[in-house]
Order: sequence, then structure tokens, then C-alpha cells
Amino acid sequence: MHSFPGVALPCGRVKPRRTQAGDEPEFSSKFNLFENCGNGYGLVMQTFYKRFSVITGFAVLLIILVGNALVTRRQLGVQIDNQVGVLHTRQVLSELQQTQILLVDAETGQRGFLYTGDLKYLAPYRSAAQQIAAHLDNLAQLTADNPRHRAHMTVLRNLTQEKLHELAQTLSLYQGGHPDQARALVLSDVGLATMNNIRVVMGQMQQEEASLEAARTEDYKKSIRVTIAAIYLASLLATLGLILLAYYVLQEMELRERHAQEIHAREEWFRVTLTSIGDAVIAADQHGRVTFLNPVAEALTGTTMLEAMGKDIREVFPIFNEYTGEVTENPVKKVMDLGIVVGLANHTVLKHQNGTLIPIEDSAAPIKNDRDQLVGVVLVFRDVADERKSQEILRKTEKLAAAARLSATVAHEINNPLEAVVNLIYIAKAAPDTPPAVVQQLSLAEQELERVAHITRQTLGFYRESYVPEQIEVSALVESVLRLYSNKLAAKNIHVERHFGECPTVKGVPGELKQVISNLVSNAIDAVGKDGTITVRLLCVEQATGDFAQIVIEDDGPGIPAEHADRIFEPFFTTKKDVGTGLGLWVTKEIVSRHGGSILVRARDGEHAPQGAAFTICLPVKPDFLDEADHHLSN
Repeated sequence: MHSFPGVALPCGRVKPRRTQAGDEPEFSSKFNLFENCGNGYGLVMQTFYKRFSVITGFAVLLIILVGNALVTRRQLGVQIDNQVGVLHTRQVLSELQQTQILLVDAETGQRGFLYTGDLKYLAPYRSAAQQIAAHLDNLAQLTADNPRHRAHMTVLRNLTQEKLHELAQTLSLYQGGHPDQARALVLSDVGLATMNNIRVVMGQMQQEEASLEAARTEDYKKSIRVTIAAIYLASLLATLGLILLAYYVLQEMELRERHAQEIHAREEWFRVTLTSIGDAVIAADQHGRVTFLNPVAEALTGTTMLEAMGKDIREVFPIFNEYTGEVTENPVKKVMDLGIVVGLANHTVLKHQNGTLIPIEDSAAPIKNDRDQLVGVVLVFRDVADERKSQEILRKTEKLAAAARLSATVAHEINNPLEAVVNLIYIAKAAPDTPPAVVQQLSLAEQELERVAHITRQTLGFYRESYVPEQIEVSALVESVLRLYSNKLAAKNIHVERHFGECPTVKGVPGELKQVISNLVSNAIDAVGKDGTITVRLLCVEQATGDFAQIVIEDDGPGIPAEHADRIFEPFFTTKKDVGTGLGLWVTKEIVSRHGGSILVRARDGEHAPQGAAFTICLPVKPDFLDEADHHLSN
């Protein structure tokens, strides 16, 4: 499609546009259009001619090579036939010569025996007589294709038999006691005439075979010359063709190199652009196989681009529902099915290679070519964990603000009756008839009420310490809390193990530290079952920053799951379902932090991990922490 003022038309069709001066149509766009169409046609024809030239060149070279191969094959056949004929001729000549030698040996052995009478001279005769028939058979077989040789072989076989008969007859006469007759037969020249006839026949055969050998040798040499000429001619033509094709290929390579550099520059620009995007980007082909990942996507998926190339998008981008853990349908499949932009469902998490689940938001869009055909899918997503944390912190802040307002109201309402209860306990203690045991219990109740009053004053915001932090005996503080919960411990028959080592005092607010120990002991009582065990350890530890009093409160309950360990000190997070508020451990950590200490929890991690939960509190005991503690507590 080509664009014109006011209208878009396909090539070859033009809608004229009216001018402002009159009603005559303006055809300049038409000419430009035809010019563009002509240029496009010219480019197409130019490409066609280039391809046709290359194909024609290769076809001509192929014809030359095939023709040369056929000529060479034919000449090689001629050479092989001639060479076989030459070898055949030499075999015939060899058999003729061997047969003649055997006849001479037989005749020599006969003459030697006739003159000496010694049987040892008959050995050559007997050996020749045994071998001549086999050589004649070989010779007949070798010359079976030659009519003249066949006629010669008939004569030669008859003459040979006559010669062997003549030799055998003379030997028989000599051995039969007629040596004179034997000599007379030899001197009659019958054997000599037969031998001369044999030589004549063999000579004719040898002469004919020599002529055949000369002709075949000449044909062999001629075929070699033709083969060499054909190879040289084909090599020359092929060399010229290859030079022309090489020139053309080099020209095309240079042109393609320029185009490749342009394409590479564009691809590099797109790659840098996609790599620089702050969101994660994954591209896949029309079959759902990964073709690109930017660094953000590599970080979120835990897979490098080299590892992900060619893999199914579902392997590289596994997504699940955050709450159900079920596999979520991959948006890339929807895009390939529908051909439209598709977004992720809410509460979707991406599983990193190390197993971490990352909350994400994303969208997938189709990649189409200029013919509107789907060739791939691009997936853009981002990590929304920080956003969710910010939203969660905002919700918790709002909940804390609401809880603070409610707590202040409740504290204000209970403060006056709380003071009345304190006064009543004071009066009960001062009564002269009150038993000492009751007075002791009332004193404990008075201490707890004072802690409650301390908490209410903190909640209302008007509480300020009227005294500086004091030195606290930690073991006594722990014992006072255990006495306070003695009834709950006895009700569940919980055994408390104490392991108190030597430890110096710590400086702090007794009420707040008592609240810390109380929260942890109360949680331990709730965690263990009937006949359970709670272990309290107290010792002094040396760290790089100084000496610390370490308090460990451990139970043999079900323990804290590892996935909750990072959230156990968050406000409003609780594992007690309907009975917990989620504020106890948060307050505990705040108090320990104000005293310059730290608190850690041991979670249940693995089948072989120790049973139950263990909270470890470290409070500073050296003087260089006292000023810091005073600063925290006074504020």
C-alpha cells in the first residue's frame, strides 16, 4: 500500500485528488506511484536475473562436468579393455612358450635315455608329459574367442600328441630290448618334422598375438591422450566458470555484508533498547521456544539466555497462583491462540531456579510480520514484591494507628479503676489480721498491677520514667516470672528446667524486661502440650562488641515453621489462629532493641532439626552499653 493525500490505494490504482484552483484532477501522485511500482518491478526482475544467471552458470558447469565424467568413463573403459587385452596376449604368449619348453624338455629327456640308458634322464620327459595337456587346455581356453587361434589349436594339439606318441614309441622300443629300432626311428626325422611343424604353428600364433598386442597398446595410449585432453578441457572450463562465479559470489558477499551490517546495527539497537528496559523481557517464537532474555529477566528467572535459548517458555517462565500453589496458564499460549495482548491473572508468582517465589505482574503481546502473521510472542513482566511490601507496611501502619487509638482509649478507661484496685490491695496488706502468705501474694499482685499501670501510662503517651534504669539481677527476674506462671505450669504439668550460669547484672527497666520474659514464657506454655518441658538457660557470652547476658527460653512444642521465621516479629502476625493478637513478640523485640540487645528465634528446618522453638535474648552488660541504654530508655 502507498499513502496519498486523503486516500491509500494499492499499486496500480489511483484516485485523483482535486486541486484548489479548479476541478482538474491532479495526477502527479499517479506518476510517482507508477514510478515506485516500476522501481519495485525492476528490483524484482533484477533479483530474478541474478538468480537465473547463477542457476545457469551452475547448470553449464554441471553439464561440462557430467560430459567430462562420461568421456573420462568411456576412455577409462577403453583403457581397461585394452589393458586386459594386452594382459591376455601376454598370457597366450606365455602359455605358448611354456608348452614349447615342455616339448623340448620331453625330447631332451628321451634323447638322453636313448644314449645312456640311465632312467634318471626320463624325469624331464615324464614331468613334461604330465604338464603339456594342462597347458594346452589353458591355451585353448585363452584363445577360444579367436577363430584363427581355434584352428591353430586343433593342429597344435594333434601335432603335440604325435610328438608325444613318437617319444613314447622310441622309449618303449628301447625298454623292450630293441634299441636299434628305437635309434632308427629317431634317425628317421619323423619327430624332427613334427617338432618343426609345432614351431611353425606356435610362431603363427605368437605373431598374431604380437600384432594384437601392438594394436591394443596403441589404442591404450590413444585413450590416455583423449582422457588427458578431456580432463584439461573440463578443468579449464570449470576454472573459468568458477572464477566468474567466485567474482559474482564475492560481489554478492560484499553486498550481503553491507546489508548484514545494517541489520546487525538495527538488531544491536533493538537489543540495547530491550536490555536497557527496567522490566524483564522474554521473547519466544511461534512455537513457544525462547529466543531472547534481557538481564532483568535472567535475574528474575535465574536462567541465563544461553541456558534458556530454544527451551519451552513454560520451563523458563514457570508461574503459579500465590495462594493455591496451582500452575497458572501461561499467557504466551493465550497470545498464540488468540493473537491479542494478554495480561497475567492476579496473585501470580514466578518460581526462580532456586525455588524462590517472586510476585509479578506482566503482559504478553504478539509479534507479527508485515503480512500480519504471528511469528512470536514478547513477554514483559516486573517484580512487584517491593510494591506489595509497601502496601503491606501501609496496611500494618494503618492497623497499628487504629490499634494505638483503641489502646489509648482502653488504657484511659481502665487507668482509674486500676488505681482503685491498687489502693484496695494496699489496704488489704496493711490490715493487721492479714496472714503473711496472703500478704506475699498481694505483693506479687501489686507488682503485676504496677506493671499493668506502667503499660497503660505508656499507651496513653504521658508516661515518662522518673528514674534512671537500674541494675537488674537477671536470674531473679526470671524466677519472679516463673512464680507468676506457676499455676499455669502446674495445670499442664509442665516441667521447667533451669540452667543458670554466673552472669553479671544488666542495666534496664525491670518492668519492661519482666514483660519480655513474661511474653516468651507465656508463649512457651501455650506451645507445649501436657507434661511438656520448658528449659531456661542463663549465661554470659563474649562477643566482638562486648559481654552479653544471654537468656534462652526453649520448649519441646511443635516449633516454628521455617517459612514463618522471618515474619515472627512482625506486628499482627500470629500462628495462634483465633487466640493471638500478633503484638506480643513485636513488643518484645521493641523492648529488647531499646535496651541495646537482640533477640533471635530457632525455627524448625528439616526432619532432623531439634524439636520445639527457642528464643535467645542477648542484653549488654559492659559499661560502654549503659550510656546507650540510658539514651534509648530515656527516649
